[in-house]
Amino acid sequence: MSFYDLDASSKKTRAEQLVEKDTDGTKQLENVSKHSPGPVHDEELLARSLEYPSKFDAQGGLNDALFQDAFSHGASAQRLIKGWESHEADVHSRFEARAKARRDGSGEKPASPNFTYVGSLHMTAGDLRSFRLNGDDKARIRVYDAGCDESDPLHAEIIADASGLQKQQRHELRVRLMKLAEQRGLHVSPYLDPEGRRRAESSQCHLVLPSATLSMKSQEDAPDKLEEPRSPPLPA
Repeated sequence: MSFYDLDASSKKTRAEQLVEKDTDGTKQLENVSKHSPGPVHDEELLARSLEYPSKFDAQGGLNDALFQDAFSHGASAQRLIKGWESHEADVHSRFEARAKARRDGSGEKPASPNFTYVGSLHMTAGDLRSFRLNGDDKARIRVYDAGCDESDPLHAEIIADASGLQKQQRHELRVRLMKLAEQRGLHVSPYLDPEGRRRAESSQCHLVLPSATLSMKSQEDAPDKLEEPRSPPLPA
């Protein structure tokens, strides 16, 4: 039975169930399948997708929803085990394909035509695991190997253990995670049109532009050879 096999009838969130199955966090040291390179080590760099509009503040900058799903379903990330330069094209392509699925609508989710992949934010697994709230010595953030599928062997999941925390403490944890993600800058998607690039600028993060070669090839290599995604105009 896999660590990720949970009780579908439970009223608890997926994150809560995973924390309950791994009270001491030792499952972070395990390899979940033959497809992944192994457990996620502290020094590994992770890439987290930044999308508009869900993770942007209306007044500019990011909002604390950036890691909201770590408290509920689990926050997806891609492992950059060979460094950003080696994984840049693949990560951008994966994140753009996921954004396209949201724009088009998939499964039970309706189409969200304004949904835009803006870029990726980077942090190490050790940065996340070392988080401590004031007056609380408990490790609140876990990073698990989630490379269960052969098509996505470098998938990782970030899970928050919010057990016993008050509403204000949860908010503090989300804000601190957001600020951590901003520290290494926003690695801008090569698939953005001019309006999308303005969205990236409105993030108020330091912008790391895609490699020139990747930018030039982004159209022919776009997921499903799509036309360049069109971002909605910025409000006046």
